[in-house]
Amino acid sequence: MVSEYTAYKPPNQVGMTMVEGPWFFAKFGGGWSFRLLDEGSTQATWRYTFTVRPALISPIADRIGIAALQRDIDRRIAGYAQGCGDPVVLEAARRWLAEGEQRT
Repeated sequence: MVSEYTAYKPPNQVGMTMVEGPWFFAKFGGGWSFRLLDEGSTQATWRYTFTVRPALISPIADRIGIAALQRDIDRRIAGYAQGCGDPVVLEAARRWLAEGEQRT
């Protein structure tokens, strides 16, 4: 799938839409948002939206797509959470943030 970013507001939000992808998606888009809850805790929300084709199969394909995307989202969030607990990743993020502060 080839995607185009439609929103990019680091570090809180990113959105995308499909430009080119599997034939069965008429449309596909998604967005991720991150909200600081307290020191050391962030709420990550990932949402996807899609339309399948042909429309005739959408009652069944929508259910399959929702289940498949939910599994994918669950795996991605688990990987994201694992990365957020990795000391190497955290140190790299701290350095990146510090460098950004120095540039502004």
